Amino acid sequence: MKQSKKKKKKWILLSGGMIAVFIVAVIGISSKGILVDTAMVETGSVVKLIKESGTMESESAIIVTAQNTAEIQELLVSEGDSVKIGDALMKRKETSADFDIKSLQSELSGLQAQYNQAEDLAIKNKILYDEGALSYEEYNQSDTTVKKLSAQIDALNYSIQSRMKGAELSGITAPIEGIVTAVFVKEGETVAPGSQLFEISNLNDTYVKVDLIAEDAEFVKAGDSVRVFNEDAKFSDDKAAIKKVHLKAQEKLSDLGVKQKRVTVEIAVSSNVSIRLGSNVDVEIVVDQKKDVLRISDMALFEMDYKDYVYVIRDGKAELREVKIGLEGEDFTEIISGLSEGETVILSPNEEIQQGSRVKIEG
Repeated sequence: MKQSKKKKKKWILLSGGMIAVFIVAVIGISSKGILVDTAMVETGSVVKLIKESGTMESESAIIVTAQNTAEIQELLVSEGDSVKIGDALMKRKETSADFDIKSLQSELSGLQAQYNQAEDLAIKNKILYDEGALSYEEYNQSDTTVKKLSAQIDALNYSIQSRMKGAELSGITAPIEGIVTAVFVKEGETVAPGSQLFEISNLNDTYVKVDLIAEDAEFVKAGDSVRVFNEDAKFSDDKAAIKKVHLKAQEKLSDLGVKQKRVTVEIAVSSNVSIRLGSNVDVEIVVDQKKDVLRISDMALFEMDYKDYVYVIRDGKAELREVKIGLEGEDFTEIISGLSEGETVILSPNEEIQQGSRVKIEG
């Protein structure tokens, strides 16, 4: 029985020691406080941005397509070449249509020879008629022959030009002046009607094309400031601006395979832009901005019961404070009421922090 008491007494003593250690640990933690990151309530700017990605485009870019089935014999231009209107871009192998056109051209040569002879005769007959040496009927007959031959030549010329255009006998030519920015075909390849052959662009009228979610597009308008940049290409343009917001929203597939209603927005860039067409760029559109307002870091705000709160550090403790917010920007949020300039708020407060918790500022 004594032994039993001794053992019991020993256990009680040990338990008391453990409790004492626990109390000391708690006192130590309380005196130290929870480590927190903080930020000051300050006066500054609040900027609301819409971020999206876009591509560099040319306003006058044209895709040259094939009008007929053809086998490409030779490409006369490469990507990066400068071209003028009418410059040949490629040659194709001859087809049966080409031989038909050559036959018509031969027929045209014969008609042209007949016309020249008839015209010479009509000129001579006019002189004879004016001198009274030839009757009007004879003169009129030669003049009528010239007119008939002229009409036949015009009709045959039209037929030849139409067939040449349809068969692309003269080859594919550049419809505008610019730079060949893409070649979609190879020599020896057979293309079908409508196939893309070349892209020709004017590098002096580049712009950024971006597809905004329809809800975001409601906040933007022509003239809004835009920052366009590509960190990999070390390109940045802080003077870009929206030049056009398309009216119609179209359903498009996102990178994640989700169908979304998006609106195309065109952004004018500075004249000194030097980045390859088709390059991806990041876009930041300023849709609202306030200067010289009371603001705090977005990381300090949290929501409870549909109200906005922050934790303010007061006398080394966390004080829960309800705030009324204004413009919500990219990094900062405007404070309408609830805080004063110079107060310190806790950033990203976790569940461990409660009203009255003792805190210690990190660092």
